Amino acid sequence: MASLRALHAFSLLARLGRAALAAEKLGVSPSALSHLMRKLESELGATLVNRDGRGLTLTEEGQRLALSLGDAFDRIEEAVDSFKRRGRTELRISTVSTFATRWLIPRLPAFQASQPDVELLLSASTRMVDLGRENYDCAIRLGKGNWPSVESHLLWKEHLAVALAPGLLSGKDAADPSVLTGLRLLHTASRRNDWIIWLEAAGLTHADTKSGMVLQSRDLAIQAAIAGMGAIVIDRRFVSQELEAGHLVMPDWKVVELDTGYWFVRSPARTLTRPVAAFRDWLQTTA
Repeated sequence: MASLRALHAFSLLARLGRAALAAEKLGVSPSALSHLMRKLESELGATLVNRDGRGLTLTEEGQRLALSLGDAFDRIEEAVDSFKRRGRTELRISTVSTFATRWLIPRLPAFQASQPDVELLLSASTRMVDLGRENYDCAIRLGKGNWPSVESHLLWKEHLAVALAPGLLSGKDAADPSVLTGLRLLHTASRRNDWIIWLEAAGLTHADTKSGMVLQSRDLAIQAAIAGMGAIVIDRRFVSQELEAGHLVMPDWKVVELDTGYWFVRSPARTLTRPVAAFRDWLQTTA
């Protein structure tokens, strides 16, 4: 029988498409992965990968074996993980970082109080997880809700409004949004179009539309705004605590609703467990 470890290494290489990623996932060096491939080829009497100096790619025989293996190792891993979790009630959630840090985590104690036996495992990432294959019960996604093969429930549509430190409006007419043209704009690296969208909707122009300070995340942009470094445009829900504390103000200016929003999603192929249903209902009520 062929080595299961070598077969697992081959399965990872076929799924990930890159030897370095497969080696990292398996916890071995790229050279060790290459050795496992040679061992498997020797055991099966077939050439499974091409070695052309640009990495490892599957031959026709390798593609046929990968197709036959399918997701066998993923199912084994899930079965073992499920066995390890016996006796515990876990809820594994994947979400985007801004939603997690700025909205979800401050409110999670209320959910935990209502479901004290549920152990939460929360992962924040910009990567869209595959709920059909990966070990998550549900996720929060940002988008239009038209993802295939998932059940989606809208939490809220995104909107954009201007927030800034109170001191930046000192001596200015806070009712006049044109005062913004004399202030610096703060941008988030992944949301460079937000200011363009808001300014266009408000009928304003600004020199910082395609320039100005750029922060890596919205968390950093919020902190920079609190420090008085400029104005941000953001969903009010993500700065509610700063607004209540008076660290930021949100003038009564234009509010722009986007066609994207935050959604609770789950795979309909998986059983709807009590923790998942409770979390979904709590999210919708709270949001």
